[in-house]
Amino acid sequence: MKTRNKTLLKTVRHTGILLILALLLVPAQAMAQEWGEVREATVNLNVRKAPEPGAEHVVTLAKGQRVRTDFPQNGWLAVFELGEKDRNLSKAVGYANAKYLKVVAVEEKTAPQTAQQSTPASKADSGEGEIKAPVAATPPAPIAVGVDPSRLPVKITSDRMTYDETGKVISFVGHVVASHGELTLWADKLSAYLASSTDKKFSADSVDRIVAEGNVRAKKGTSEGTCGMLTYFVGQQLLKMEQNPKLQDGPNSLTGEVINFHIKDDRSEVIGGKQRVKAIFMTPGNLKVQ
Repeated sequence: MKTRNKTLLKTVRHTGILLILALLLVPAQAMAQEWGEVREATVNLNVRKAPEPGAEHVVTLAKGQRVRTDFPQNGWLAVFELGEKDRNLSKAVGYANAKYLKVVAVEEKTAPQTAQQSTPASKADSGEGEIKAPVAATPPAPIAVGVDPSRLPVKITSDRMTYDETGKVISFVGHVVASHGELTLWADKLSAYLASSTDKKFSADSVDRIVAEGNVRAKKGTSEGTCGMLTYFVGQQLLKMEQNPKLQDGPNSLTGEVINFHIKDDRSEVIGGKQRVKAIFMTPGNLKVQ
């Protein structure tokens, strides 16, 4: 009887050791299962606080940027940082339209070759080899979801263009269309003032401000404005509308001597001056009238 008990105890211990070894040999990926889908933005895509077009804007994904997505509903997906480990909706950055997020195929890692499997190197292959890229001492920090909209490129088309190198001004004339993120401008003439980060005379590394003149029209989402002259401060994302400006958003409208429209938070400031301010709208909480 004692011999049988000893044999049983040895079997249990042996089984326990095998189980521990099996757990240790399981790859880390198998222990922590991935969740959701890795997707890539096919356009510069807005991420919003709620899964609906009119919800507050949070950040903008750059075209080609990858994120983790889950919790689909009504054609929208919750967007997470690519390295997020917890499948928790409270960790989501926001929501984006699934139509503009394509699924990225996960690449399977191949097992490394063993010494027996490797092909002996020829004389031509021997030596130090060619350095393809430097090796970083530490892994790069993960890229945060979204980009600063002020860093998006300004795209301008027109019938003709002239450049003043001294003043760093590019003038566009005839059927001018300019776009920056969600904002689109139309005008007869547009002047782009360049901001240079170098001491060189010619440097078109960024646009500081844009001045549009003649039949000016601006549109961002449901908001649309018209005026005789408009100045767009790119870094601040501020529209300054002058010469009979009018800002329309559905049935709501504003007129005054000067209208300042803040692109980031859809906030308007109307300055009356000699021309009294006229507003027809259901008063939103974030509207400031001076």
